[in-house]
Amino acid sequence: MQNQNANTVLTVVVIMTTFTAALQSGSTNLAFSQAVDLIPINTGNETLDGSLPIFYECIDESLDASENTPHQAPYFEDEPTKNEVRVCYQEVLVDNPLEEENVEAE
Repeated sequence: MQNQNANTVLTVVVIMTTFTAALQSGSTNLAFSQAVDLIPINTGNETLDGSLPIFYECIDESLDASENTPHQAPYFEDEPTKNEVRVCYQEVLVDNPLEEENVEAE
């Protein structure tokens, strides 16, 4: 009986050691997401193509502005809140679309 308990403990130790070594070696980093550059936008709609970079810039600025907000989950230090996305959408794509700017410039 004592031999069986020793084998079980040894098996658990070996499994835990192997798992810890795998995490430390970096081979598991493939499972974690990484930031990637955006590909050029070419939807065929010039207004949308011009507005999307401004929309993303608005979101980045919102993240910077809310960086030290108290009582905010750590997740939202790098990701926008639903409200930040909604405000940027309203400002960039609804209230001030590029199409109006192009018409005014002519």
